[in-house]
Amino acid sequence: MVGCMLGHIPFLGKLPFQKKLLFSSLLLSVLPVLLLGSAASYVASTSIQEEVNAKHEATLQQIGLQVDSLLKRLDYMSIQIAGDLAIEKSARLGISMDDRETLDATLDMVDTVRKHRTLSDIPFNAYIVYNKFDTVYSNKYGLLTKSDFPYFDALRQYAPKFTGSLFLPSNTYPNQTDLLIVRPIGSSSTVDGVLFLEAEPTRLYELLRSVQMAGDSQLLVVDRSDRIVLSRNPQEIGTTLPSPFARKLEQTSPPSPTDSVAYGEERYHVSVHRSGYNDWTYVIIAPQGGLTAKASLIKKVTWAMAGCLALIWGLIALFASKRLYNPIRTLLQKLPSRAKPSQDGLQQIDAFMQQVMDTNRRLDSELREQAPQLRENTLIKLLHGEWNDAEFAIKRQQYDLPLHGRSFGVCVFEVDAFMEFRTSYLGKDRSLMMYALTKLVTEMASATPFSSVTVSPSLGQVALIVGTDNPDTAFAQQIEELCGRVRIKAKELFRFTLTAGVSRVRPEFRGIHESYLEAIDLLSFRLLLGRDLTISQQAIESMDTVKQSARDLIKRQRTIVKRIAEGDMGTVYAEFEEMVREIPHHLTGFKPVTGIFTNLVGEIDHLLEQLGFELQPMFPYNVYARINEAESLDQLKDWFKQQFFPAFRSHFEKLTVPNQTKIVQQVAEYIVNGAEGELSLQEAASRFGLSQSQLSRMFKEEMHVNFIDYCIEVRMSRAKEWLVHSDMPIKQIADRLHYTTTQNFSRAFKQTTGMSPGQYRVSVRHQE
Repeated sequence: MVGCMLGHIPFLGKLPFQKKLLFSSLLLSVLPVLLLGSAASYVASTSIQEEVNAKHEATLQQIGLQVDSLLKRLDYMSIQIAGDLAIEKSARLGISMDDRETLDATLDMVDTVRKHRTLSDIPFNAYIVYNKFDTVYSNKYGLLTKSDFPYFDALRQYAPKFTGSLFLPSNTYPNQTDLLIVRPIGSSSTVDGVLFLEAEPTRLYELLRSVQMAGDSQLLVVDRSDRIVLSRNPQEIGTTLPSPFARKLEQTSPPSPTDSVAYGEERYHVSVHRSGYNDWTYVIIAPQGGLTAKASLIKKVTWAMAGCLALIWGLIALFASKRLYNPIRTLLQKLPSRAKPSQDGLQQIDAFMQQVMDTNRRLDSELREQAPQLRENTLIKLLHGEWNDAEFAIKRQQYDLPLHGRSFGVCVFEVDAFMEFRTSYLGKDRSLMMYALTKLVTEMASATPFSSVTVSPSLGQVALIVGTDNPDTAFAQQIEELCGRVRIKAKELFRFTLTAGVSRVRPEFRGIHESYLEAIDLLSFRLLLGRDLTISQQAIESMDTVKQSARDLIKRQRTIVKRIAEGDMGTVYAEFEEMVREIPHHLTGFKPVTGIFTNLVGEIDHLLEQLGFELQPMFPYNVYARINEAESLDQLKDWFKQQFFPAFRSHFEKLTVPNQTKIVQQVAEYIVNGAEGELSLQEAASRFGLSQSQLSRMFKEEMHVNFIDYCIEVRMSRAKEWLVHSDMPIKQIADRLHYTTTQNFSRAFKQTTGMSPGQYRVSVRHQE
């Protein structure tokens, strides 16, 4: 209030807040001393009490800030742990050694808890209560049943709230010696678990004991129910504050310097500071007798000591103002250095908060803008089989996808003249054309009685997913008729034709991936059947010869493309020779032959597009036009072997060197994240779409160490971390790193470090 009054004084209004604080502190400190001469008796008693109040207030504020800061760090740690995706997933799935997904979730949960405990400057133990499984995990005790949970009484009475955590001071429940922070785990609608954060109150006791209290003065912290939650004497914790002092805490008006509370045969002065973080109140209870004795002494020497006291109080005010400004200074030190040097401290904080609010609004706007892209990515992952039924059900609700039913079919529309489409529409025109095509399919599908969603998984391709509860013959016929209407409408509106592949209907969301692959496979019959068609499984059931011919040639093409991606050009030439040799036995007429070769180039072009490159810049002419200009199969064969493949190989090897580095970095990250799982070259190669020999060669070139040795290095690094920063038994470390026996782990560890795991743990801890 004084600072606000001083702000209206002209020459003080321009001063920074720190100097205003200093000036007001000096004024409030010196003025009472100067008035002692005219009101010696009254001012003597009030001035000493003001001094005590100021000291008590500064002490209480300091203790309050330090205790609140420690509690905030613990609360923030509980938010990080409870909100971690690995913790939420583990709470939802439970703990099991039989199910691979649950086991992975459990290991991720344990690793997450360990990381948070390692990074925290406040020691704590974490208990995760699995509501659905009557199980409790503790980094301290391992797995427990709920009945064996040390804080089972607290758990029974806990009502989950997503608006904040619950603080339980020591002795809230029987045998509870530590401070507890309780927070729910899960979404706002489902509480899958409860997190108990257990921290020893030693740090809090040390904070209270660090305060020098005069005589029999007591420093206490009480909650809203007047129960003592912290005290310099731990035996008082959990007891109730005597009623005279409790009534004093209920007063809302500021206390008078001469106010006192009678308790027993003594009167006490009570100083109160209420926490702005929780419902705790910091209290100093000082005997009034010691204060009045000092006041009497000061009254006798008031005039003689007035000058000295004025000087002393000036120094005290200077010190107190700095201490009062410390919270603002500490906050300023944590802010990014974006404020102007001339800005006042409070102005800097205000500017920073405005930046935070602006950033939040911008991020919220960006999230809304990206919602369509997130929805599209979700559907593409569904087509690629990356969601299970439960996961997609969550995503469907999250993005409000109108796809319902027990069975689902997939229709894939693909532009027939893909290269003409690609060269005719460039940049934004191409995107607009794909948007228009997707919009056309969506609108025509919405007119049917079935639920459906539409997405463009790649350029020139639109996938329609249709759901139904009655997957009968009539449903399949209606879908084929819809595809026919879409093709006709597209031909009217655009300059290209479409071919549609219609899959069979399969149950559940997990069948959508297989249906998508079937629809793509059906589109390959376009090479033999022609363009602008609707191709279904029923339509080709009677065409066994055509069906087998197309599958054989397409299989050859896919093998060639796969070997190109692996860099195995020797096999590419061999497979190409076999394909050329088989063409006369399967095809009649030269037009289907050119179609086969055009499709091969298209597949290679699609491979390059996935890798971020383009085919056409590699050649000074149009490769598709060159194929159509050929007059015989031999001319096509010679052109591919003598011109296309050599030129492609030369350019492709130059372009894929940076891509190799990127892939190896992803493999290395995959090894680090999966150090506690089964790691093998075969599994890694399969995951990244490479052959084992190709991945081994690329990894050795980039990392200068082979794949197996790198896996061992990562596991040994993880073992060293556990040996130093945890009390985990060596056998448990060996099991978590998937060593068959402890002896095998110890042998590998000694070969790497030169000492056994036990010796390493003792050696490092001794050095610390």
